[in-house]
Amino acid sequence: MTRHWSAGRDTASACAHLRAAYGARVEAVPGAEAVTVRHTRIDCGTYRLDELRLEGELTVVPEPDGPVLIVQLHRGALALSPGCDLGPGRPFVAVPPAAPQRLAARSAVLEVTALAVPLLREAAPVPAELQPLHVRFTAPEPVDARAVRLWRGSCEYARRVLGSAAPAGIPPLLVAETGRLLAATALAVFPNNLTGGPLAADGLDATPDTLRRAVVFIEENAHAEIGLGHIAAAAHVTPRALQYAFRRHAGTTPLAYLRRVRLERAHEDLLAADTGGGATVTTVAARWGFGHLGRFAAAYREVYGVPPSVTLHS
Repeated sequence: MTRHWSAGRDTASACAHLRAAYGARVEAVPGAEAVTVRHTRIDCGTYRLDELRLEGELTVVPEPDGPVLIVQLHRGALALSPGCDLGPGRPFVAVPPAAPQRLAARSAVLEVTALAVPLLREAAPVPAELQPLHVRFTAPEPVDARAVRLWRGSCEYARRVLGSAAPAGIPPLLVAETGRLLAATALAVFPNNLTGGPLAADGLDATPDTLRRAVVFIEENAHAEIGLGHIAAAAHVTPRALQYAFRRHAGTTPLAYLRRVRLERAHEDLLAADTGGGATVTTVAARWGFGHLGRFAAAYREVYGVPPSVTLHS
C-alpha cells in the first residue's frame, strides 16, 4: 500500500493527470472555465481510494474494461450531463456512456473508489467459468436508499482504517480484507452483470463433505488473504453452493466462520503476547484482519466474556 499526492494547476496538466490516473478519455471543454485538480491517493494494488479537489468543466469517457470508478461528492457542486443525481453523499458508479459526458465542478471535493475488475470477479457469487466476458455495471445509481447508506458506511470504514497509520504499519491481511469488503459492497449496491442467479447443481453440492473441505482450508489459511472465491475453489464447488453448505450444515456463512477462526487466533495471540514488547489489542486485531477496534472488542467479549485488553494483561 502506498500514498501519493499530486496536482494539475492548469487545464492541460489537469486533464493529462486525470487521463493517467483513471485510464479515461478526458478533454477540456473549449471556451469553458480552466480545469484544476489536486489529487491524493491510497493505492492498495487491486483498489484505490482517492480524494479529488476539482474545478472546471471537462468531458469524460471511462474506459469500458478499466477499473470501476465509484464517485461520491463530499462537498461543493458537481453536475454530469447526461447523468444522474450527484447530490452530496450520494454515490454513483461511472458507467461507460454511448457518448462523452460533460462534467462541471465548482469547488468540488470528490471521493473516488477505483476497483480492479479481478477484485470484483473474486467477490462475485458466480464461479469464474460462468462469469461474463466483460464486467458491466448497468446503472449508475444505487438500487435504493439502504444501498446508499451501505456504500457510504463501507467507504468511511475503509478510509478510516487505511488512512489511520503509515502504510507500512497496516497488516497486509487487513488491506486485502478491506478491498474484498468494498468489492462485495459495490456488487450489492449497484446493478451489475456479475451477481447472477443460483445454479441447479448448487443445492446438490451443498454436502457435509463440501463443508469439511472448506473448514480444513479455512483453518489452514486463516492467516492468508483469502476470500469466498478461494474457499469455494478449495472445496471444489461454486461460491453459492459453499454458502448453502455452511447454512445447511453449520448454521453460519463461510465468511462468518472465517472471522470466527481469526478471532480464535487473535485470542491465542493475546494470551501469548508480551506487553513489554509493545503488543497492543489494536496490533493483534489488525494482524487478523479486524480494522474496527470497537467491533472487534464487542465480538471478542461476546465469545470470551471479557474485553480483549483483559486477556492481553492477564
